[in-house]
Amino acid sequence: MKTITIEKIIKAPIERIFEAFITPSDLMQWYSATEGWTTPHAIIDAQPGGSFSIGFRDPEGLHTFDFNGVYTEVLPPSRIAYTIADGRKVTVDFSAFNDATKIVQEFEMENQNSEEKQREGWSAQLDHLEKYLSSKV
Repeated sequence: MKTITIEKIIKAPIERIFEAFITPSDLMQWYSATEGWTTPHAIIDAQPGGSFSIGFRDPEGLHTFDFNGVYTEVLPPSRIAYTIADGRKVTVDFSAFNDATKIVQEFEMENQNSEEKQREGWSAQLDHLEKYLSSKV
């Protein structure tokens, strides 16, 4: 299966970024791919074998869907790996980079959207994380 890798450097401590990936109140503030979409719920059991369910709602509130999966690795503050409900695998690696954190996300592509659209959506999530964390400083 083809994978996509997204890299981003965010000026925030590695521990804070790691926590933003596994803390429901944080995820509900930044974890969306498209402008205007919201994240009304996030249920997280961040441990190997633990599950997650993150809800998404469109700007008009007409369409919702849940993003579900199971964690396969949770190694604070350096790595999160999980399997999405459709069987695709995702890894997120974090490393300290000067006074910032480098995030490397790798995920297996799905078949409904183009590679470009998938890359844009996953990249936008990291852009939203950066904006969220910069507003908390």
